[in-house]
Amino acid sequence: MKNFTANFDSRVKTYEKINDTQYIVETEIEEKEITTEDSKSKRLTPSHLGSFVLSHSKKIMNNFIHVINGFYKPEIYYTDTDSLYISSKNWKKLNRAGLVSEKDYCKGKNDYGDGGIICGLYLAPKVKYNIVLTSDGVLKEKKTFKGYSNDKISVEDYVQLASGHDVSNEFNKPWEKSFTNGVVIPNDKQTKVFRSYLNNVKRKPPNSEGIMYPYNDKDEYSFDENYEFDDFDYLSNQEENEDCFK
Repeated sequence: MKNFTANFDSRVKTYEKINDTQYIVETEIEEKEITTEDSKSKRLTPSHLGSFVLSHSKKIMNNFIHVINGFYKPEIYYTDTDSLYISSKNWKKLNRAGLVSEKDYCKGKNDYGDGGIICGLYLAPKVKYNIVLTSDGVLKEKKTFKGYSNDKISVEDYVQLASGHDVSNEFNKPWEKSFTNGVVIPNDKQTKVFRSYLNNVKRKPPNSEGIMYPYNDKDEYSFDENYEFDDFDYLSNQEENEDCFK
């Protein structure tokens, strides 16, 4: 015990050896005075405060949506917690309403500076592809695809999804933890399949103007009556030699 506490941790009370490299250790509870400086590095904020911040951010976003009449017309291409993807004509409306500022709180700004998006695909929450024209006349890609590695995703994958075809790729299996083996890094691969109907989960198919309106009730869903889905149903993990569509 003395060697163990001297070489590893002085707080060790008892320990049990499992194998040559692993132990079950009981340590004494360390009493420590919390100072203002210490509390900054710890998560001591109550959860309801986080809920308030999120709700307040929605209230702020509603100011922008109201000015461009986004509650009644499809003026917003894509939205997230603190961002809106809109046309330049609506940007001018926000500017006239005093909602644009580079420095003031609760105001909006163009993340692309004097540039803007000239082409965009908004296929699902956290799945979007943009071509941005900078103020210097340079074209740049801006990609987001939740669940997909940036080094694997390509513009062809976005186009394939938008065209109604599934996209799949192989990824390393995630690390695993166990009491007996510790951290295990699998050598196996898993196939992720992103389904082509990913945006129809919450919206109707595009109309003649290309607008995808939300469903009014479950009777309007364009799926079989026995079909069940959730917010992220467009993603499936396909294990080796296993059919992902059951």
